[in-house]
Amino acid sequence: MRLLKRFTTPSLPQPRQPETAAPHLQICAHTDDDLYFMTPDLLQSLQSGVDVVSVYLTTGEADGINLPTDDPGRKTAVADFAGYTAARQHGIRAAYAAMVTGNRRAEWQRSTMKVHDGVSVEISTLGDGRVTLIFLNLRTGHGTNGESILGLWRGLNARLDTLRPTGSPIPAKSDGRAMTRDGVIDTLTDVLRTYAPSVVRVMNPDPERTGVNKETGAITYADNSDHTAAAFFALAALEAYEKTKPVCPPAVESYLGYCNKLRPNNLSAQEAARKFSYLAVYGGEDGHECREAPGMCGDRVLGNRSYNRFYGQSTSYRWQPSTSWLQQRSDGRLTAFAVLGGRPVMWTQDRPGGATWSGPEPLGQWPRGEGRCLARLDAVRDAGGRIHVIAVRATVGATPEQHQRDLLHVVQDSVTGEFGTWTDLKSPYGTSAEHEPRRRALGMPVVAATDKGIQVVIRNFGTGLSSRVYTPSGWEPWGDLQGGALEGAAAVTRGDGAVELYATSRMIGMGMLRWYQQTPSGPFQRDYGTQLARPAAPVTLMEQSDGRLMMVSRQPGTGWVLVNRQREAGGSWDTQPEIADTTPGFGPLAHVRLPGGEAALIQRTDDSGLSLSLQPLDGSPVRQRWIPLGGGPLVHAPSAALDAEGRVVVAILDTQARLSTLTLDPADGFEPGGTGWSVHSGAGVPTVS
Repeated sequence: MRLLKRFTTPSLPQPRQPETAAPHLQICAHTDDDLYFMTPDLLQSLQSGVDVVSVYLTTGEADGINLPTDDPGRKTAVADFAGYTAARQHGIRAAYAAMVTGNRRAEWQRSTMKVHDGVSVEISTLGDGRVTLIFLNLRTGHGTNGESILGLWRGLNARLDTLRPTGSPIPAKSDGRAMTRDGVIDTLTDVLRTYAPSVVRVMNPDPERTGVNKETGAITYADNSDHTAAAFFALAALEAYEKTKPVCPPAVESYLGYCNKLRPNNLSAQEAARKFSYLAVYGGEDGHECREAPGMCGDRVLGNRSYNRFYGQSTSYRWQPSTSWLQQRSDGRLTAFAVLGGRPVMWTQDRPGGATWSGPEPLGQWPRGEGRCLARLDAVRDAGGRIHVIAVRATVGATPEQHQRDLLHVVQDSVTGEFGTWTDLKSPYGTSAEHEPRRRALGMPVVAATDKGIQVVIRNFGTGLSSRVYTPSGWEPWGDLQGGALEGAAAVTRGDGAVELYATSRMIGMGMLRWYQQTPSGPFQRDYGTQLARPAAPVTLMEQSDGRLMMVSRQPGTGWVLVNRQREAGGSWDTQPEIADTTPGFGPLAHVRLPGGEAALIQRTDDSGLSLSLQPLDGSPVRQRWIPLGGGPLVHAPSAALDAEGRVVVAILDTQARLSTLTLDPADGFEPGGTGWSVHSGAGVPTVS
């Protein structure tokens, strides 16, 4: 029996109709994961009027003592798992109330519903459905006798007990009832069917490793295993939901957890402070007078010390977004690429330079079978004008051999211009169980045009770059370019056809790493001595008219836009940056070269909108004038391209996962005008076979 037929309370809506605005759905392990790791995206969704639903799989009851870690009273305190769980849930309700209403004490409706395995879960609703919080209450603390939600996923424990929080409307007789692995997946699938979200936010299924035991081969990871399990359960539920052919397939985003502390801070000081202010509400340390029972003011273990954890200063995506997903076809029409419902899709202009678009429709013939397409698609036009798209297919399961990661490639037919069947490029690692950690460590693909075809690079298990090259003779074998980098490489093809790659070093003192060809299709040389500072996002690379490269980057901790240039073509870099913008922003910048010898840069700003700047490519000093474009909030990152009439078209996925475009005419000085942003929703939707 499906979950929807078991609902007995009025707090859960009927399945959403496609003509109504879709909510955003977060699937988390703990009650602070969405605040810590999915904000500012989550906060911007709320501020734009989008309804949100957050599902928390576990109680996160830890040792059951809701006192600060440095409180002497911890030595004699008695564990109260149900009380600490209730305090954490009280804290997240207070934080959401503060974000939406400005009042941490806004009234909530609290009710229960029965889900799979006979378990009762709690639903808290704010503002007639403005915010809905669903607590599954799976235990993961010291009282579970070694069982865990990751063990439930892997089949190491067949069931996992639930815990009724103190004061919960859940019937007392339901306390301790257990859930099975299938029960969790089916429950999440039914939640997806009920709310039919446009955007789903999940945790990181593939955290970075911090060490490998040379004797046993055991790997330690830089994240809480509950986060990893929550991501696995979310992806399994998404795949099951997508097979039901939803009318509105969602866009999916995955967020790093503790791995953030291994990267440069990518939020501005203002955005980080705003995040920490709501975490302080959650921790009960926002200066309010506690009127609740002792220990019920919030998560006192966290308190106001969220900034001390060093992973809240960033919000990072596991699947780093691309800015190359808008491309011009050889016939002049623009095509935009995205992933909806776990499948690659595209929108295409009905005529060159036109205002109407068709789509979304399936991009090529995706292979049948298990697995989902991950969020990033990287696209490039080769020397012959054909568009190539690279994607990643992922499968997850209880056993190591079920975890597969493959790169796939599709290209336009040279005659018809249509996209055909996707080609499986496999991965640098085999399909056996022993290679599971290596497959899961793979990064997102970056593709560059070469003089003979295209080159694809990805970060590998050793943190270097692996590469495959496509030529008229087909795909060459995987090769290892070595190195030691963080995720988020960037590529540029110089005017002579040679490729250069840049990525942030894993070593804090080494800045940016460089891989470069001295001649087209030649071997890559490595340069560990660029002395370029570590950026807060993947960089943007362009070649100037004098042959020197220009790098546009984000400064950690400020979100400012900086520009560095090579001192001479192919030579060393001037490490003193020029400041292009002191308005805080987030994420990589999209760019497009203009016929007049300038480049248009498009960035996402802290106010969730976009702005544009025209920068010279002749070596002149950078300009600090930016034109506000609006358009936000958005999913992933913007892209831009020239249309058939020489105008700049900026594209985003909006909060409803629809393609939205803004056309800017040089004759108008690139100032937004006319009808502004256009939404291209279309009737075609992808389905999972």
